[in-house]
Amino acid sequence: MEVLALTNNSASCYVLHCITVFDILPLESSVCSLMNTDCFAIGVISVLDASWLLIDNYSFSIIGIPFYKFIKLFSLANIYNSFWFISLLILLSISLLSCTFIQQLPTLNFSRRYYFYKQPKQFNRLFLKLESTQVAKRKLIFNLLIRHYSLFFQRNCIYAYKGLISRLGPIIVHISLICILVGSCISSIKGFTSQELIPKSEIFHIQNIIKTGVFSYIPQDSFRINDFWSIYNKNGDIKQFYSDISILNNKGIELKRKTISVNNPLLFKELSLYQSDWNILGCRLEIVNEQSNLPSKIIQIPVLKVNQNNSKLWISSFRANEKFNENSILLLRNNRGQLSIFNNKGQFLKTQNLGEIDSTRKFNQFNFLEILPSTGIQIKSDPGLKLIYIGFFILILSSLISYLSFSEFWLLETTRNVILGARTNRSKVNLRLEMLNLQRFLFD
Repeated sequence: MEVLALTNNSASCYVLHCITVFDILPLESSVCSLMNTDCFAIGVISVLDASWLLIDNYSFSIIGIPFYKFIKLFSLANIYNSFWFISLLILLSISLLSCTFIQQLPTLNFSRRYYFYKQPKQFNRLFLKLESTQVAKRKLIFNLLIRHYSLFFQRNCIYAYKGLISRLGPIIVHISLICILVGSCISSIKGFTSQELIPKSEIFHIQNIIKTGVFSYIPQDSFRINDFWSIYNKNGDIKQFYSDISILNNKGIELKRKTISVNNPLLFKELSLYQSDWNILGCRLEIVNEQSNLPSKIIQIPVLKVNQNNSKLWISSFRANEKFNENSILLLRNNRGQLSIFNNKGQFLKTQNLGEIDSTRKFNQFNFLEILPSTGIQIKSDPGLKLIYIGFFILILSSLISYLSFSEFWLLETTRNVILGARTNRSKVNLRLEMLNLQRFLFD
């Protein structure tokens, strides 16, 4: 198995070479270690400019104009915050409002009015129609009232309806959609998202903004990582990781405290703090020289994270003995407090647990004191989120209301016969059963 390492070629430069290791870990991996005389560098994370990425990936031309210019002009890389997308949301909201006031409200008012069928030919367009020579009008009216119909009389005509509330369904749907659209616009122009990677016991402010709106406001509250830990499955895979977070005001007074985990955020006013990631920044060692009267020295060593086959490894190295140019390579697989030690030739030496002293060395020995973890916190502000939730709740309510039926009933007495008819917008089977029940009040 091969392990990549950087060794010291001179006082200030490094040469990459390969070391063959036969028994380092149960699984094969390739890791990188940076080593210097006085300090060790983890590496440099370069932030690539978004404009450079657009130019590099979309440099082809359309009608003589580079395509990345179209992307910048129409904000295609950030659609949900673009001017044209928000304009479309506003236009859709205006359209829904217009439909509500011009179409739906007049329809509701028309449904509330009573109107009678005075001509027999008007019954031909109804869903159900019955004819007879006589009718037991009082019993028929009483039966309609029991079935919660609203009745209106005029001479020889009867009109009845029930389920008027179902006519509110389309109006409530429009209101819910408007709430969702307005809430989305507010979150787009006033919300923000921040991603922070904070060591344990540190106090931090919101700084690393990765998404923001035109009118976003960044609160100046302080946050403290009181503790961070993780739990593991039996096979060694991480199961869950937790962060104990406190929110502080400008005077350092704790406003709220909670232990968060994945899918269990901390909610404070309009802020939501999510557990998003974790990392190991380094480890703390105590260098002990038993053959001299020099006091022990505590050092903090940074580590380099390496991803290999969906697993994480952290590697570092330090000068254990300046006199004999003795280097040691340290390997961490998790933050459970176990350290694998190799020499500068990549040969496995031992596994050391937290708090143990390495007694195999002739001169300098070291005590593995602590792992220095960091927690990834995503801070998100959605000022329009409550309005969006209200909109979806109203939308669910409107869906339930829309399932109710609006049924109408007419009766016309002429000199020759009695005509009874009915129609509904839903549940036609139930209306047919009602008509069969009312038929017993008609007789020849």
